[in-house]
Amino acid sequence: MTSTATFDLATRLADLSRQVDDALRHMLPPGNTRPAILHEAIRYAVFTGGKRLRPILCLAACEAAGGQPDQAMPAALAVELLHTYTLVHDDLPCMDNDVIRRGKPTVHVAFGEANALLAGDALQALAFRQAALQPLPSGIPPDAVVLELADAAGSTGVIGGQVEDLAHTGAITDASTTEFIHRHKTADLFRAAIRMGALAAGANHTVLESLTQYAVNLGFAFQITDDLLDAAETTGDKTDQPEFNCVSVYGRDGARQRAEKHITQALQALEKLPGPTALLHAVADYILTRTH
Repeated sequence: MTSTATFDLATRLADLSRQVDDALRHMLPPGNTRPAILHEAIRYAVFTGGKRLRPILCLAACEAAGGQPDQAMPAALAVELLHTYTLVHDDLPCMDNDVIRRGKPTVHVAFGEANALLAGDALQALAFRQAALQPLPSGIPPDAVVLELADAAGSTGVIGGQVEDLAHTGAITDASTTEFIHRHKTADLFRAAIRMGALAAGANHTVLESLTQYAVNLGFAFQITDDLLDAAETTGDKTDQPEFNCVSVYGRDGARQRAEKHITQALQALEKLPGPTALLHAVADYILTRTH
């Protein structure tokens, strides 16, 4: 395994986040493009202070697979645009009905419900446009990146996970439902991000499978720690809500142990990759120890 003892994760994340933000600003239609309210809503949704973790993982996977990170920038933008679309739709009154995201009014509060719905639709279309623009090395099917994104986004991916999440309005007490929601609502997009980055580098089957194992385990650990953080910050009846399903099923100690197991498996999957893996190692460590 690659040591992360001297790796400055905060600096590297900040640098890559700036690169992603610059690329997003360049590719998105200007806010005054007609219809202005739609493009203002899109830019508002995209630039609300997200960590850009998924596109950064896409770039890092490209590097770990032997490429240069910027080779995968179109794919990285596609992942972030798709992720943003899911957040805009998740916040709608017909879904989670959230009014604040990252300390700011949600898109439907700021721009109206119809405009938020349409902004999400437009973001999804932009995501697939960016995925289609990803150059791929010889030997990689030209539709590979688009297919990865489609598989992650559809009824057997993020949307399927959201449907199951909405269907369980009280505490979730069975492990199979918890795992289904964690896999499809969270881990599938981590998987797509990392596989898309690896494909941009021309990864062979062995490298692609190793990075897939890393991605799936990382996604599970990310959602488990989210549940733990939410439960730790909330008292009383709210701990019976579905966002705390992992704690409801496994208990706090059990959930923590599962997260640690997933991170161990993620790190084991990074052995013998052709490119640098320090960033992927450091992100895994961060996910297990993060406090917000």
